Amino acid sequence: MQLPLFPLKLYLLPGGISTLRIFEPRYVRLVKMAMASNEGFGLCMQTDDNLCHFGSRVVITDFDQMPDGFLGITVRAIDKFVINQHWTEDDGLIMATTSIIPNWTPTEIKYIDRDLSSGLQMLFEEYPEHAAHYPHPDFEDMAWVCQRWLEILPIGTEQKQWFMSRSDHKAALSFLHSVIDEELKR
Repeated sequence: MQLPLFPLKLYLLPGGISTLRIFEPRYVRLVKMAMASNEGFGLCMQTDDNLCHFGSRVVITDFDQMPDGFLGITVRAIDKFVINQHWTEDDGLIMATTSIIPNWTPTEIKYIDRDLSSGLQMLFEEYPEHAAHYPHPDFEDMAWVCQRWLEILPIGTEQKQWFMSRSDHKAALSFLHSVIDEELKR
């Protein structure tokens, strides 16, 4: 699949939702391309000036002209991809050929994992502006819960990329237990 890319520090996994402000001409073109193709565009992180290998394909679910004249868009991550090849076009827009990576399979929460789900619920209650992005949160799906935690935790780009490359949520679950269980003990 060929996608226009939007390199950001934003880490979004399938099911993740965020808002973006669009003002550069190349990204206005990206939005137009994404809307015309119904394929969306790629969000990818970068280290220094190098694109990371893994990203998320997002679709635009809403848009609005903001008071400052910029375009505001809401995006939802659909799936993950690996970049096979990328190039920069004349206007600076980065394009890439990508291969889709299977999403994590929805998984029912086990009793031992309830604290991770309830902790995320408490976080959503504490930050209603973030929770507003998720009108139908799935706190009963461990893969969904792990993805939302990974999006908000302050972990390094390399580690986020590693989790994105995994075929299931088990490594993320183990990591989250080590971090959050330790925090709950304090």
